[in-house]
Amino acid sequence: MYGSLLIGLVAGVVSALLFASAATGTLLGVLVLLLLSPLPVAIAGLGWGWPAAAVAALSGAGVVAGATTGRGAIFHLMALGLPAAGLSYFALLSRTATDRETGVQSVEWYPLGRLLAFAAGWAGVLAALSLLSAASDLDGLRTLLRETIERAFLRPAAQRPAGAPQLTADQIKAMTELMVLSFAGVTATCWFLIGVLNLWLGGLVAAKSGRLVRPWPALSTLALPRSAPVAFAAAIAATFLPGYGGLIGSGFASALFAAYLLVGLAIIHHVTRGNAARPMILAATYTALMLFGPFGSMIVSMIGIAEPISPLRRRPTPVPGSPFT
Repeated sequence: MYGSLLIGLVAGVVSALLFASAATGTLLGVLVLLLLSPLPVAIAGLGWGWPAAAVAALSGAGVVAGATTGRGAIFHLMALGLPAAGLSYFALLSRTATDRETGVQSVEWYPLGRLLAFAAGWAGVLAALSLLSAASDLDGLRTLLRETIERAFLRPAAQRPAGAPQLTADQIKAMTELMVLSFAGVTATCWFLIGVLNLWLGGLVAAKSGRLVRPWPALSTLALPRSAPVAFAAAIAATFLPGYGGLIGSGFASALFAAYLLVGLAIIHHVTRGNAARPMILAATYTALMLFGPFGSMIVSMIGIAEPISPLRRRPTPVPGSPFT
């Protein structure tokens, strides 16, 4: 017990160091370090249990508070530490089930689809908190974003970022409106992907080291809960609300849309098994996601959303998986 808590303490310190280091260095280094900040927490949780992850989240926030500010500590705890700890907790949640016909007992692990739903919900909450912490209303957010754009693009040429053009007033206004509309959606999507990516990487590390308690799941059978379409429809409906209500709705809708993107990829991986053209199909899918961005993502997400009425329906029985399939 004490050993796992010590592991959590060390993991929290490493997470805090990654987070603090993200404030210094190049933009690429900042993105990579911030992206991987939750990884030590996820490894501790999946390898030594949720108490270790909880200790890692709290100790990491404590170190950040001492090294930076209380605001930074809250950010680390809410956006990086607690999501990784929560996902680790649910990932290792299980129950014993008894077959009614044979009487054989087996272990049922928490469904991966519910993990995705939790991550999407938390990402939506983080996006809402980001909105409220940035400005108190839509006009305040618009002013903040416009001033940020003006500082970046209205400076003398020698002081602007390399390659940054000189924008006109109309272009700044259009860019500001675009950023206002996409602020919550982009924020929620980023936090969702960060949480899921670090959970997957943490699982790989724990599995390779022999510490992963849960058998590696068949990722190609990934499916969201039955209530997910209702939640997705409600979030889309909320986007039509005026002011912050619409932006908050777009945050939750975007996070669920990203979850359906992963479901769509799982479907493609599943239905192409045994197909000689599978490598070509998968290569084309991921290339389209990289080259066409939102358009490619929309097509793959629609595959996940439309599965109940689609010919690309998967078999109900899980297929044994591995960390690399």
